[in-house]
Amino acid sequence: MTVTIPPQLETRKAAPAARNVTLENRPASDRADVLRQWIELEQRVGHLGLSCSPEWTECWLNAYGDLVPHRFLLVREAHTKTLQGICLVTEGVAQKDGPFPIRTLHVGPAGEPEAEGVCVEYNRLLVAPEFEAAFAQLIVEHFESRSGFDQWNLDGIAIDKLAAFHQYEANLQLRVEPAYGFDFAKARAEKTNVLAQFKSSTRRKVKRSLEAWDDLSVEWAATLNEAVDAFNEMVELHQARWTSVGKPGSYSSPRFTAFHEELLSKLIPQDRMAFIRVRSGGETIGIVQLFIEHNRALLYQCGWSVADKARSPGVVVDYLAMEECLQQGLDAYDFLAFATQHKRHLANMSTDIVWAKKQHPRLKFVVVDQARKVRNWLRARQEKQQQKPS
Repeated sequence: MTVTIPPQLETRKAAPAARNVTLENRPASDRADVLRQWIELEQRVGHLGLSCSPEWTECWLNAYGDLVPHRFLLVREAHTKTLQGICLVTEGVAQKDGPFPIRTLHVGPAGEPEAEGVCVEYNRLLVAPEFEAAFAQLIVEHFESRSGFDQWNLDGIAIDKLAAFHQYEANLQLRVEPAYGFDFAKARAEKTNVLAQFKSSTRRKVKRSLEAWDDLSVEWAATLNEAVDAFNEMVELHQARWTSVGKPGSYSSPRFTAFHEELLSKLIPQDRMAFIRVRSGGETIGIVQLFIEHNRALLYQCGWSVADKARSPGVVVDYLAMEECLQQGLDAYDFLAFATQHKRHLANMSTDIVWAKKQHPRLKFVVVDQARKVRNWLRARQEKQQQKPS
């Protein structure tokens, strides 16, 4: 949904009177040196998130760097020249607003064509906390100085990280998506399981779904070979599910697939990615791919048995994966953005992830905005007429 600035962001802070930082603008050809510095910076300031990690960035560049124009922005302390922050900046490819092509700038690993995109979530800057506001200001100023672009974007950013940008640019259009999830704290404190924490209607549905399957087992891919095997089977299940309804599926894109194959090889040995396979007897009914970030399981991708749709394989796989994550000592199971009824029923919490954009004055934006207003008015009018008694 599109909303105005949330209440917690309504007060715009003044820019600092003086800054003790400088911005360094590095071209794509400097990738090797920049990635070296990226690794050193993360080792110093700590792992802040997967989307701004050197592993994610390098894999994204290997998969999309020849397609998506990009640069690197580095912020340094002015006196010591010490690196304090770093980010990837991209120029969007095949971006549109309505029927019109638009030229866009993006913070972080984004800007791919929609059909091939990885859809970054919990996007953030790799920056020492005391320099976050200054870095955000420099990025905003950099974007505002770039000519020839129609808008700039903050894709999939956590709402608490949006504030650093908003204090220097209040005219952001926001699309806020709830990320539903399950916090294991209460279940762990009460020494019970996930099922006991569900609402009664959800408990009944989960129990009925479990009873429809015989000899259920859960496997956590513990080694790289096991993870590769689980990933390959998950891709098959995922593609079969989507092609059965006439859609291409995410892994029809060679770039998307290559990104995840390389990322898997880097993150599995670090315990920052996991695969959970659920079987009934000897048959796989579903597999989930999880990113592990701050001791939370982030459900990124999945594959379910198409042939057994009537027995709710998605409910069974997610529920058993949640129980496995609880047993593994994780703190939460996060379904990530884009709400569905399935996610809401299995959740006991939610956070907000935001897609923000700053549009420059363009006639095409006015045309698209007016067309949407007319469309929404016609829909509302039609719904009102349908509600009238005959």
